[in-house]
Amino acid sequence: MSKRLLTLAAASLAGLASCTPPPAMPPPRFQPNPPYPPQQIYPYGDQTDVAPPMDPTQPSQPAPQPPPTATGNYPTAQRTGNPDQVLSPYEPYNVIDVAGFKSGQLARDPSNQKIFRVP
Repeated sequence: MSKRLLTLAAASLAGLASCTPPPAMPPPRFQPNPPYPPQQIYPYGDQTDVAPPMDPTQPSQPAPQPPPTATGNYPTAQRTGNPDQVLSPYEPYNVIDVAGFKSGQLARDPSNQKIFRVP
């Protein structure tokens, strides 16, 4: 019986030895930045249409503000029987809910994305 026990123990040990993980590989070495700056690639040909890169030492200029619009630039909608609804000045002349808007404010017709003035 001891011979049988030794054989069984040897087989178990051989099975466990084959389950050991492979030797650990060292992790790849991390290189934070290359010693030279990256080269810019322009996928659509040359860079004639590309703005020059911004200089981080120069203060950025504020974006130009659009000029104020005069009151006559947008058509005025027509009133309806309901004070919260108006008739759009653009085709197909939809009835638009303007609840929360005050007279003279600008609103947008959702069907054609055109702007009009609330009466």
